[in-house]
Amino acid sequence: MKKLSILSLVAAVAGVALTGLVPSHATADQSRCFPLIGRFDAVPAPPAECSSPVGFCTRGNLTGTLRGSYEFTMDATGPADARVPGINNFAGESVVTTRGGATLTGIDTGTIDLDPARFGSFVSLITFQSGTAHLDGFTEAQIALRGALDFASGQTEGNFRGRICF
Repeated sequence: MKKLSILSLVAAVAGVALTGLVPSHATADQSRCFPLIGRFDAVPAPPAECSSPVGFCTRGNLTGTLRGSYEFTMDATGPADARVPGINNFAGESVVTTRGGATLTGIDTGTIDLDPARFGSFVSLITFQSGTAHLDGFTEAQIALRGALDFASGQTEGNFRGRICF
């Protein structure tokens, strides 16, 4: 019975999303940090709604401790290393909008495998620069993503992990 209670408590703590109730740790300066863990999926944005200079924008959904939608606009891309054709580095901007309407805006950098003979894998790091509403005033916020691109549909999916501190 105690194991079930402990598991229930862990599940409840994991489900708290940026409410200020359960920080993952407090440092000497009393920063409160909250885990950002979950999954994402996205589809290409319509070309008429994509302001990317390289023509690559996505829109998607986030689930987990950071729930809502997001938009990514790629600003630049180029080969990562000529010895591995198809692997490109990229940079752009991601905007996350929570279900409650708060936003996080950040610089999104990463590497993607664009060789259709392989798996379409990518990794990305979003370093958030600003927030609104209850996400304003953070001292640190970042998520790491890993996922895959489906070349036939243009859809992406994967998971993310990071934290936000106030």
